[in-house]
Amino acid sequence: MLGPSRRIFWYWLLLLLPTLAVGVGALVLLRREEARLKSRAASAAEAQRTALEARTRLVAENVELLIGDVEDGLLDALAQVPDGELPVFLDHWQTTQPLVRVAFLAAPDGHLVRPTADAGNDEARGFFRRFANSFATSPPWADSQIQAILSPPNLSLEKNKDADRAEAAANQVQLNTVNLQRARREAKAISKTSSVASFFSPRSEAADTIGTQLKESSPPSLLPERRGWTARTNNGRLHVLGWVQPSGSREVRGVELEVAALVPRLGSALPVEVGAQEGLALRDDRQRVLHQVGWIPRSVQDPISRVHLSDTSFPGWEVVGFLEPIAYDSAGSGGFFIVGALLIGIFIIAILSGGSLLLWQARRSEAEAQQKTSFVANVSHEFKTPLTSIRLYSELLEQGRVKDEAKRGEYLRTINRETQRLARLVNNALDFSRLEQGRKRYQMETVDLRAELIRIVDTQQPRFAEQSLEVRTDFPNTPVEVQTDRDAFEQIVLNLLDNACKYAAAGRELTIQLRPRGAQGAELRVADRGPGVPVEHRERIFEKFHRVDETLTAEKTGAGLGLSIARQLARGLGGELGYEPRESGGAVFVLTLS
Repeated sequence: MLGPSRRIFWYWLLLLLPTLAVGVGALVLLRREEARLKSRAASAAEAQRTALEARTRLVAENVELLIGDVEDGLLDALAQVPDGELPVFLDHWQTTQPLVRVAFLAAPDGHLVRPTADAGNDEARGFFRRFANSFATSPPWADSQIQAILSPPNLSLEKNKDADRAEAAANQVQLNTVNLQRARREAKAISKTSSVASFFSPRSEAADTIGTQLKESSPPSLLPERRGWTARTNNGRLHVLGWVQPSGSREVRGVELEVAALVPRLGSALPVEVGAQEGLALRDDRQRVLHQVGWIPRSVQDPISRVHLSDTSFPGWEVVGFLEPIAYDSAGSGGFFIVGALLIGIFIIAILSGGSLLLWQARRSEAEAQQKTSFVANVSHEFKTPLTSIRLYSELLEQGRVKDEAKRGEYLRTINRETQRLARLVNNALDFSRLEQGRKRYQMETVDLRAELIRIVDTQQPRFAEQSLEVRTDFPNTPVEVQTDRDAFEQIVLNLLDNACKYAAAGRELTIQLRPRGAQGAELRVADRGPGVPVEHRERIFEKFHRVDETLTAEKTGAGLGLSIARQLARGLGGELGYEPRESGGAVFVLTLS
């Protein structure tokens, strides 16, 4: 009959052969799948690029619509003011309208009427210095881009705006239409905040008079009106200028747009969300990103798509789109096949490793079975030794054969000592069984470790005296209270003391030190002057059945469970048990509890 290891080996071999066959077939399929995925990846990348370009154009249109709403609103407000009230209105408008930087008046030939060189406002004086000569030589309303609007502003313009809003709403499929429309309404409302009616609302008589003038000056026939926007750069700074010459007016009314106040509102033209690998951004003429959504690279110099805004008012401004590099784009040239082949190789290696692990586990199980057999035999011998001594001395005492009182006392002490030894062996065996089966339960309570150690050391004094061990204790003067299991703590300490008595008695010295650790913890150090533990065994001494001399029948009897049980109990209490070499020779076992 085949042994366990041989059977597992044949099972592993039978699993390996079909696995290799499947691996070869999978490699062939990978080649075919690689070609198909390359074709699909190229098509998907092209479709994504096309969609991004369309979204970029759509966002640029929405930004221009939003800017157009603001510009039309400002020029509508200018066009409605009667000539007689215009200077007062412009002063009020310039200070209350956040979108207005400077309001101006000019003659048709470009002569700047307002502001003047000695204007009281710094912005107004700066405007005069920048544009007085420029307007005189080349007024904006003389450019070829100017268009005459032959319809009343309150009729045809509103109709055109409604048509624009309808067209924009129809095109916004993937953007947040509601947010954009709300932003346009807010922009229009802000641009018209200082209209004629609101300006004259506190002066009811003047408002009535102006209303009458407006009605009388607005015949039902179409009246020509000229308006427009232009952009000029001065000292590297963009200035957006709008102007309107109402029908019959002898002056040109104008406004410089406050770009800084408009920029925060332009973010509403971008969609709330985009694809996971896409990004959109609005940039000014200095390539600075003003608003962005989605994935934007650190270097924004090479966008996938680019749409410039109108040169009439915002030259150099643009909406750009980015695509995050996709993994399969860089795979190329058999990359998919290589990755797939690696995965298949890893799969086969995993099976081989699993088979080897099974073989190793089988051999380990056999070794553990032998160890447990030896453990049972050794524990039986360990139990038999104290029981034999107890039985022998108790029979002598029972039969009255010992007449000498000194010998009677010595026999009783021997019985007591062997009883304690037997109790330790039984407790270790029980703890080992519970820990192996996961049935160990801890009764946590507040324990004064100082008092417990004093009691344990006192009970072990006869054994220390028998081994000629000088025990030194270093305990605090105050209680050291810790939440722990009293019995488990005692078992750990007894195992450490038993280990010292067995292997370090020749050193004639044993030091037990207790120190508080943190708010609710403690550290116990048991140091001896024995031979210490070789480097290669310092972790293995905590394994079950392991002994430094690697035999269960050494000069010192034992099952090799004491330190293993002690560490498992320490970890069950939320602490740790470790080993440290002692200076000048010896070993230190450190128990920490928290």
